[in-house]
Amino acid sequence: MNYRNRMEEIMSGKHRLSEEDRLKMDYLPDDIPPLPKGEDALKPSTKAGWETEAIIRAMISNLHNGRDWEKLYIYGGSGKVARDWKSFNETVELLKTLEPNETLFLQSGVPYGKMQTTRWAPRCVITNSVIVPHWTPYFEEFVASGLSVYGQMTAGSFIFIGLQGIIQGTYETIAASIKAAEKKQIYQEFSNFEKKLVVSAGLGLMSGAQPLAIKMCEKIGIIAEVNPHLIDRMYNTGRDQGAPYLDYKTESIEEAIKIAQESAEKGEVVSIGVLCNAIDLLQYLVEEEITPLVLTDQTSAHDLLNGYYPMGISYDEADIMRVESPEEYLERSKKTVVKHVSLMVELNKRGAETFDYGNNIRQQAYELGVEDAFDYSGFVLEYVRPLFCEGKGPFRWMALSNDPEDIKITDKYAKKLFYDDTQLVNWLELADKYIPFEKGLPARVFWAGFVGRAAFGMLMNKLVSEGILKAPVVIGRDHLDGGSVASPNRETEGMKDGSDAIGDYPIINLLGNALSGATWVSYHGGGGVGVGYSLHAGQVILADGTRLSQEKLFRVLTWDPLSAVLRHAAAGYEKAIDVGNEHKLVIPGRNEIREFDYEKLYDHIVTLVKDRTGVELFPPMENLELSLK
Repeated sequence: MNYRNRMEEIMSGKHRLSEEDRLKMDYLPDDIPPLPKGEDALKPSTKAGWETEAIIRAMISNLHNGRDWEKLYIYGGSGKVARDWKSFNETVELLKTLEPNETLFLQSGVPYGKMQTTRWAPRCVITNSVIVPHWTPYFEEFVASGLSVYGQMTAGSFIFIGLQGIIQGTYETIAASIKAAEKKQIYQEFSNFEKKLVVSAGLGLMSGAQPLAIKMCEKIGIIAEVNPHLIDRMYNTGRDQGAPYLDYKTESIEEAIKIAQESAEKGEVVSIGVLCNAIDLLQYLVEEEITPLVLTDQTSAHDLLNGYYPMGISYDEADIMRVESPEEYLERSKKTVVKHVSLMVELNKRGAETFDYGNNIRQQAYELGVEDAFDYSGFVLEYVRPLFCEGKGPFRWMALSNDPEDIKITDKYAKKLFYDDTQLVNWLELADKYIPFEKGLPARVFWAGFVGRAAFGMLMNKLVSEGILKAPVVIGRDHLDGGSVASPNRETEGMKDGSDAIGDYPIINLLGNALSGATWVSYHGGGGVGVGYSLHAGQVILADGTRLSQEKLFRVLTWDPLSAVLRHAAAGYEKAIDVGNEHKLVIPGRNEIREFDYEKLYDHIVTLVKDRTGVELFPPMENLELSLK
């Protein structure tokens, strides 16, 4: 069979594998792989030490935090940590035997090869869901034929930390949307109840952050969800600690509204999950002339077959139809998404602060004929881009000790280092109060700029060296960052110079991180908005207490966020150009070419950490090439 015929068979669906074949169930373990605890967690078991041990533990942590470990599904519909169990097991075995100067390459969830590189190079390079643009519409057929996998953002890059990974960004975004709503003239016409009401849909492993984030913002949240198991999960999460994500759950929209109204009258802040399709909740609001203060949506609308649920049928009926009649399912989903966005547009017209939360729902509706689908904006364009211009973005870390006490220690030092950042310190206080540690490795997240990220990473490395932390930590981020993504319907929507769809920038970010010493790097197509609509890169770096790690941390954690400043300066954002000028960055075409003083920045970070925390970092290494052998 020649290549052309083979491609035509794949595109026609003739080469579909069964789910059992795709997962290679013979390799499925009897139970979810365990994470080491106690003394066993304080030492690596791999030939290369902590660098490769960290990758293995991060993969397993993804499974513990994910939605369906047996199918390797982590979040976002079909976002997976590996293509199948055979590939997962092979990856782990290869990492165990990898030399300290070797790199393992993974192609869409499958080991591709390894080669000798250097101690400075990443130990693992990952790609997922990258399709030549012309053939992107056939992505699902490539997956079904065993040729690719949907890596989402942090699922296939092994740095998913559960709900906390999104909750601070959700908190910041909801807070910004509330401020925007309260500035509108129509706000004064809202009832007291409407002024307190935030409405959304979705309670999955990303969207489940919404109810708690809304409560943190002192508002009342009503969230629609079709899956009763997800509502139960959010209702029970945090309840034993007195801080549940969902305060109430109900199968009645009328009851949900009643609870919300009574809570508003009492001045209480609550979250309510209602078992219904988002369409039913929005239709009720329109018919009853209730306009929420803020409206958004986090259903898995990027995937109308595997993630989204059509109106008019139950959750169980939908799951059966998806498998037995996928064409009918898609047709129902298309009709639903048209109605969904049309209702959101209507509530936006009535004054609700409405924003797209990056699930590509507007694009889906627009392609199906909803001409005003983009009448409301995306959250990055409205609320986040000024932060990107400063190099601020998501910063997360996991304790390889598997001991929550290590995270509490890092919280304590973070409050010292960032004592003058009221918003960040407030977040850490809220996180300690509201956010339970999940089943995977204990983790924390906050948003910080490039000096803060580098300083805190280097600080944690020294805490490992001094034995204050029991074991190393790994530091990563969401792929949703200012310099790491091209996503015209989300992170790069409405760029000043029209560069929304230019995909060079995430590749530059990726290569810069790989060259700077990241422990593993990743590059994905899709993620959040679906394959064909975005390209994005990720990095994770180990802080193992060595002087070499401090050097790598300095370079990666300055380059990674600084690429956001450079990306937005190139697009003509004055704020980014001002930040670049302040720090004497080289921004060709935007300022005088000058030499960026890395040594001065390094010394500034060392002094900053010492003055604020009392911890003395290692002095810079004078002969770095000796460390690369």
